[in-house]
Amino acid sequence: MCFYVSASPDMIGELKPSNSFKVLSDNGKFVNMTVIPNRGAIIIGSGTYEISSDSIYVEHVEKSLDLPQLTGADNILYFTLKDDAELMVLKYFIKNDRQGNEINTWCYETWKRVNMPTTYPKDLVR
Repeated sequence: MCFYVSASPDMIGELKPSNSFKVLSDNGKFVNMTVIPNRGAIIIGSGTYEISSDSIYVEHVEKSLDLPQLTGADNILYFTLKDDAELMVLKYFIKNDRQGNEINTWCYETWKRVNMPTTYPKDLVR
């Protein structure tokens, strides 16, 4: 689950829950999705990934709705695992915005691992 809020794309923000999820599967595929309250969920990005080192992985982006300039491109992500690998902090560079304007900025995201509880939560609303 994406867990960050930042006032600026090039500034690390505070931790706060959001409606976005990233799934990094064992088979080398990734999916980014967003829950739209009272409407459902959509996939906003997908592709494959490979781990290059203990601090870099590359997403081979097949399609991206939120960052369409990455569709068909390789996105190099620098990552750090924190809190016993419960948090993953990502940093990646965006050269151009959606309209093609040069912005040359670093973006930061903090993702929190979603775990399965030992029992079904009593207060869960489905």
